[in-house]
This record gives sequence, structure tokens and C-alpha cells, in this order.
Amino acid sequence: MAFVLRFAKTVRNNWKKSTVFASAVAYGVSYSNEKYEIKKLMRYYCTEASRYGDVKISQTQRPPKVLVLLNPAANRKSSEEDFQNYCEPILHLAGFEVDIVKTDSEGHARRYVEELGTLPDALIVGGGDGTLSEAVSGMKRRPDGAQCPIGVLPLGRTNTLATKLFTAEGAKHSDLENVRTMANAAYAVIAGKKEKKDIMRIEVLPSVADETPPEKPVYALGALQWGAFRDILALRDKYWYTASLRDYTAFLFNAFDGGHTWNCKARLAYTEPCTGCRNCYRDLDDQWGATKKQEQQARRWWSVFVPRAKGPPKTDYTKIVNDKCSVRHELEVDPSELIVKTNNVDESDEGGETKQSESSKLRLVVGPSVESGFSFIGESWGRLRGRKYLESAPTAVISARTIELLPERLKVEETDPELYYSIDNEAFEVRPVRVTLVPKAVEMFTF
Repeated sequence: MAFVLRFAKTVRNNWKKSTVFASAVAYGVSYSNEKYEIKKLMRYYCTEASRYGDVKISQTQRPPKVLVLLNPAANRKSSEEDFQNYCEPILHLAGFEVDIVKTDSEGHARRYVEELGTLPDALIVGGGDGTLSEAVSGMKRRPDGAQCPIGVLPLGRTNTLATKLFTAEGAKHSDLENVRTMANAAYAVIAGKKEKKDIMRIEVLPSVADETPPEKPVYALGALQWGAFRDILALRDKYWYTASLRDYTAFLFNAFDGGHTWNCKARLAYTEPCTGCRNCYRDLDDQWGATKKQEQQARRWWSVFVPRAKGPPKTDYTKIVNDKCSVRHELEVDPSELIVKTNNVDESDEGGETKQSESSKLRLVVGPSVESGFSFIGESWGRLRGRKYLESAPTAVISARTIELLPERLKVEETDPELYYSIDNEAFEVRPVRVTLVPKAVEMFTF
């Protein structure tokens, strides 16, 4: 009893030191408990992967070969360590033959996939949204039309699609949940469940006086974003000294700066969504032809003696008429933000309710005009808290199959400010572009 009284007296007389000590102990206990939970979680996934590998190896003579495109610069250069700790063990224990290629520059992943002689059984992208977009662009640009399933490991700072696929609904943001998401993504490749995802093809519209060859299109699974929100969010690393508050600090210090794109003045031309008709059948026919070509390349010489399973009959889109498909709608807008996104990252309908759209279409979100810097800060901070970077408060939402975006403000002289789109969180110069939906064009591993 005397010890308790002496302890209580000491705490009372040294309450500041006691408070600091108690806080340090509480943090240490919480940190140790989270590390223990992470180890226990990884032990579970590794055990399941090992069990799967034992069964798989006993049933086949050749282990599946996967190619990992790893971006070591992603997530402030922590992606490689995360991959080695939470993803690579699962793949190896499952009996996969893993080849790792580290990207070393912007566009490396795109060039590598485009020029790769033979695609592996699966292509795994370790990085953020930008690395995934590069890999998909490289695959869709391949001259032989070959395709393979794609897995995505959420190792980047922004992992919009991967987070939606592999993070449990309502999960709180923590190191444990981040590890669970990475482990889910790696295990999805092992489980082999796949879904076809929509992509959008983004082409630069040539000018009348431009005699240079047309640029190759860029493909994206997420969104094209243009406006002040994107411009300011790209500056967050300048405020590294505010640690986890850098995103909020960027908007606080730049909300009153006139150097950002506060007015996305542009002319828009779009066509309505279509499930396939004689007007747009060429895109669908090209997609079907690439799939058939891939299947023919995958067949072995002895397959000519094996009865071929009959697939679903090919739809003759030349006989389907949709008068609305070819109708162009035009309008002029001047908002603070424009977003074009696919169903992969969009869960809101025209009424603002949350649900996944069943039909393939692009969603054009016309953001509001900025009334004041304070209101812009409040709205932006709300989007940051909810981690909803693509969920603006829209003044109009338009469903479309193709969209032509013709900005009126372009960089003409050297003194003009640089203007950029964000295409799957990668910066591209603002130019007139055509965005076309390519439905169910990429096969991806899901959980």
C-alpha cells in the first residue's frame, strides 16, 4: 500500500513527465500490437499460398510464369520494400515462376510491354495508377495484338482501382489494412479469379496545320482529370515538412493563387453510350479480333486433333441500328474542374446515390465554379478526408461513349503557364483530345 501511495505522489508531483511517459508507452504498445497483427496476417496468407502451391504443382508440370513490373520510385521509394515483405513471398510460396523488371524512367513500363517478345501467363504491375496505365497502354499497342491477364499490386501512393478491388468496404486507413490490401492483391493472382474491365482510349486530335504523324493513343482504366484540384494536389510534396498534413497544407497555401487552372474553359462534343451497333462496331470488332488472335497463338500443334469447344456466337453489329449513337451533342463549359472516368472507379449515378453501374459508359463530371478560396479549401479537405479524389460536387454529370475535349486555353508562348491533365495520376500536356470507351478490353485479377 505504501508503494502505491509513493507512486501516486510521484505522478502528481511530476505530472508533465508522467504524461509524456504514458503517451510513449501507449504508442509503443499500439505499434507493437499492430506489428504482431501484421505478422499473424502474413503467416495466414503464406500458409494458404503454400497449400495452394503444393496442390498446383502436383497437378501440372510447368509452374505459372508471371512478370512483375515494379516501380521502385512509387510511394516515395517504399514500394520495393513493401513488395518484398508482403507480396513476393505469397507468389513464390504458390509455386509461381516470378520474373521482376524494375522500371527506371517514365514510360519504361509501356515500352517494355509493347516490345516484349512473348507475354507471360500473367503480368503483375507493382506501383500506382500511373504504372498500371503505362502497362495497359503498352499491351494495347502491341503489334501482334497479344494479351494476358493483369494483376495490380497497390504499391503506389495513389491506387484508385486496386483499393476498390482489394480493400474491404468500411475498412479504416491503417498500416494493417494497407498490408491486407497488398496481400489480397497478391493472393488474387493465385486464386485466378478474373474480370474484364473497361478502359478508355485517349487520342490527341491533330490540328489542320500539323503534318507530323499521329501520336499513339494512351489507355487508362481510371480517369482523366483537369482543373485546380489536380494542380494543387500535385504540389503536396513541396510541403513535406508537414508530414501527414502535406495534402491539406498544399490546398491551404494555394487556394488563393491565380496560377492554377480555376477555369477549365472548353468546348465538349460527346456521343451517348451504346452497347454496339453498325456505327461503332469497328472498335468492338477490333477487340474481338485481337482476342481471337491471342487464342490462336496460345494453341499448340496438337490442338488440331482436339475437339474445339464452341464459344458464344459473335454478334453481327452491322445489322444493329442505333440512331442515337452517331448523334453529336455539343456544349461549352467553364468550371473549375472536369473529370472523365470509367465505371472502374465510379460508383455514383446521376442522382448522387452510390451504386455500381451495370452498363459500360464514360462519366463526364462538370465541376462547379469556385466562389471563394475558403469554400474551395473546405470542399477539397472533405475530398481528402474521404479519400475521394475523383468525387467532385458536380453541376452536371453526362454519360457518354466518346468525348472530344477542346480546351480554349492552351500554352502558346514560353511565358504562358504549363497546363496539365492528370490521366490515371500521370501528368500530360493539355491538348485537344478524344476519349473513347473500349468496353471489357482488359482482363484483370480480382478478389
